[in-house]
Amino acid sequence: MRRIELDPRPDWERTIKQSGLIYSHSVRDDGSAVDYWSDGAAYVFTLPEVEDLEKQTEELHRMSREAARYLASGELGHLGLSPQAFELAQWSLEQDEPDVYARFDLAYAGDGTPAKMLEYNADTPTGLIEASVTQWFWLQDRLKTGAVPVDTDQWNGLHEALVERWRALLHRSLTEGEGGRLFVAHSDADIYGEDWDTVAYMRDLAGEAGWEHTGIEMKDIGWHHGARQFVGVPEPWGSSRSVAALPGDEPGTQYPVIRNIFKLYPWEDLVSGEDRVIGDQEFGALLIAGRGLFGRWYEPAWKMFLSNKLLLVALWRLFPGHPNLLAAYADGPNGLTDYVVKPVFGREGDGIHVHRADGTVTSNGKEYRREGVGRERVWQQYHELPDFRGSNGSNHPVLGSWVVNDEAYGVGIRESDGPITDYFCRFVPNIIEG
Repeated sequence: MRRIELDPRPDWERTIKQSGLIYSHSVRDDGSAVDYWSDGAAYVFTLPEVEDLEKQTEELHRMSREAARYLASGELGHLGLSPQAFELAQWSLEQDEPDVYARFDLAYAGDGTPAKMLEYNADTPTGLIEASVTQWFWLQDRLKTGAVPVDTDQWNGLHEALVERWRALLHRSLTEGEGGRLFVAHSDADIYGEDWDTVAYMRDLAGEAGWEHTGIEMKDIGWHHGARQFVGVPEPWGSSRSVAALPGDEPGTQYPVIRNIFKLYPWEDLVSGEDRVIGDQEFGALLIAGRGLFGRWYEPAWKMFLSNKLLLVALWRLFPGHPNLLAAYADGPNGLTDYVVKPVFGREGDGIHVHRADGTVTSNGKEYRREGVGRERVWQQYHELPDFRGSNGSNHPVLGSWVVNDEAYGVGIRESDGPITDYFCRFVPNIIEG
């Protein structure tokens, strides 16, 4: 793998927004804007590198599924969850509830050494539309202008894989008598538009697969006390293919019963109820108490095992010394001199502290809003991200390797100036040289 630089496309900001990527800037605390999309650079893979990374990704996925079963045994406690939430995740894993997608974060230098797993984003992975659509259109434009050779390809089969996955899930839902309607939910607390953009794209994918789809905010998911079912907002009677509908409060309206829902919302928040509506503790309790009664939730509750950083500890216990893993412990550094301390829950580098042998400690200055119930932490061996120097200085890439239905289908690359991939990283497209 190598990094190249090109002239940015004319009017590239308008172009990426037309592809659906609306969150093109991040804003620092001092008010300065940072471009999220890097139009004038690309990471170049050889085909053997891609094939090897696909194999490594799929092996890590199989290992992670085994580690999920280890975590479900209780060997590492309740993983910062309440006992009730932990039992819900156990039950979901036992039922083998179907999932949609996930993303590994990998450190990879392209020098012949194996990729190193940093973490697994398997519950609410974002960065989807830029990895699937935006960088694909970037490549088509580059091919048209001759900026890259005509035989240039891209490691990117995400769109087709996700449509096929949603098609399979639709067939399953219809077979089980749960209907062909999918609710797609996110939180209005998202201030950048990334969550909204992700769920909008997921609706497009599901629609292409044949689903009837309805957007909804998490706070608008209702509970029908009489029917004891989760419902969407009122709508005209008979306006959908819902398998079940309940009379609305107004004449001529109905409450559609939610039997299939994709939610871009962390399970650790969902089962608590605390962040959905202030003071609403009922939501999570209903989900826990009524497991199996409320249709399909995507991602399923067993993803609480894969999205939890204690997964790293389980993997190291089960596969010590594996070339794709970094040493990880739940009770301290255990002799590590360069290590990273991570909260068991976390997003965008929040709460991560990098400890070096010289005594220095680096963080992004933010703590994740939710700690485990026992302030659980993971100590993971520090692995230096490669530095692909460019005209802008240091570029430290992390590969987001996507998994759909147990197979690897593409990569999204984010690079940062420093050792922690944070809110101010840059997305850089990839190509495969012919």
